Amino acid sequence: MTLRHRLALAAATLLVTALGGCGSAAVPPAGAAAPAPSLDPPSASPSPSPSPSASPSPKPTAKPKPKPSKTLAKPTKTGGDLGGAKLPPPGADGVPVQGAGTFTPAPGGTDIVGTGTTLVQYRVEVEDGINWGTIPAWTTARFAAAVDQIIAAPRGWTASANAPITDPSQHMTNASWSFQRVSGPTYSVRIRLATPNTVDKLCGQYGVHTQGVYSCRYGQTEMINLRRWLNGVPGFGITLDEYHTMVIDHEMGHFLGFDHMLCPGPGKPAPVMQTQTIDLGGCTPNPYPYAADGTFVTGPWAAS
Repeated sequence: MTLRHRLALAAATLLVTALGGCGSAAVPPAGAAAPAPSLDPPSASPSPSPSPSASPSPKPTAKPKPKPSKTLAKPTKTGGDLGGAKLPPPGADGVPVQGAGTFTPAPGGTDIVGTGTTLVQYRVEVEDGINWGTIPAWTTARFAAAVDQIIAAPRGWTASANAPITDPSQHMTNASWSFQRVSGPTYSVRIRLATPNTVDKLCGQYGVHTQGVYSCRYGQTEMINLRRWLNGVPGFGITLDEYHTMVIDHEMGHFLGFDHMLCPGPGKPAPVMQTQTIDLGGCTPNPYPYAADGTFVTGPWAAS
């Protein structure tokens, strides 16, 4: 064999050896269902057979997903933020006072937001049959988008992952939560936007008198009063968007197991679990559960 032939044979051998170390990652089929949330870390994949190629770098262990739960840390009594509000004359504020009394859930859902240990799956609903007139309608999609934004806000309840709450009086030890909106029949809590008459009727069945103005929570249901959702609280000192944040976070706090709180001291931010629109007690309005520095805004407990 000539030198030229021997060089050609060696080059071909090197090419075959190089190609033998290549491969493609398996692609999951389109539409494959995501695994259910679990506290157990995913099982390790079997080790690949030895090959001439270099071993891949080890992948970081996936963090366990939060566990779905319908169980409250401490079931609170049914209640509402009640006070001495005076109703305007019928129709004077332009708020539709009566709907059909039935509800439609928002379609679709969200990914899990937050990394807290207890997963709260919430469903968002709007009352049917509301005559919106000239008011821009709060469709299920619009209400769901607003609620989703509030739930995922950095100073909302998802901040509990970085600052878990321990309070023996509330039966909480290192409590933290993550959230996911769902639209099916299985949920932890449902958040309903409803007309004043419907809120009064449904909350009244559980002994809570919302007086055509206030919101309430009973069991796995949070009732958000359309009158305050549209108009907020005139003269209270927060924007309408901030009122939306406050009422959603407050009622969600009741579902998570919190009673009402009192003002911790003059000039301090009010806890979101304080009935702020009734009596600030010397505190300043605050729509968030957590302060900007990540600490939980708390105060003395009060009966709900």
